[in-house]
Amino acid sequence: MKNITKLFLSAIVALGLSTSAHSFEGFSIGAIYAQTDFDATGSEHKVNDGSATLTTSTGTDTESADVPSLFLEYTFAQGSTVGMEYIPGDAVIGNKTRTHTANTGTPNTGHRSSGTVRAKAEVSDHVTFYVEPTYMMTENFGIYVKGGASNVTVNSLENMGDTGNLSTYGNQDVWGVTYGIGAKVSSGNYFAKLEHMETEYGTVTLTSTTGNKNTVEADFESTATRIALGYNF
Repeated sequence: MKNITKLFLSAIVALGLSTSAHSFEGFSIGAIYAQTDFDATGSEHKVNDGSATLTTSTGTDTESADVPSLFLEYTFAQGSTVGMEYIPGDAVIGNKTRTHTANTGTPNTGHRSSGTVRAKAEVSDHVTFYVEPTYMMTENFGIYVKGGASNVTVNSLENMGDTGNLSTYGNQDVWGVTYGIGAKVSSGNYFAKLEHMETEYGTVTLTSTTGNKNTVEADFESTATRIALGYNF
């Protein structure tokens, strides 16, 4: 948070070197730097024959990441904005391990060896569509609330170790709701934003394509403090 605040203050100083005031409208492009925390809660329902639930393992995890992104937006003369943001690359949202003990008898006929199971997930191809209703306090400084919808691919990256015939899972696209508050300052064609954002994603449900056809469910959310720098055409 301290680093983000310093960057925003530096941007304000840099923009303030220009004495021209400019209330712009039209298309803008820019980049965002975010310090993001991901909170994930998940469960695995282990079954024997694909129909009866035997046991459920649960866990929680918090991961932090520096997340860069790009945006394209349109600003109206009043100051409000609509836009789209894209996050290239990926980020880990869960990384937990558990030890599996061999059991050669019924009902665990598919679990014939011991080992460490690592449950790991990452998000990629993150796209957000957003609106920013804005109140301009001066011609080049405004505050806004932000709301939008996010779509992301959740990739399952288990490492099953020496665990025989355990389940493995695939990927799923999920939607989330994004909301937050922010402030922006502009000078000429350049502007900077400082904002705090939260995103709550839908439940991820995956069924194994191998092993005992187990099922996993996960809920996750993200909290981010972000600085954006942009240019208006």
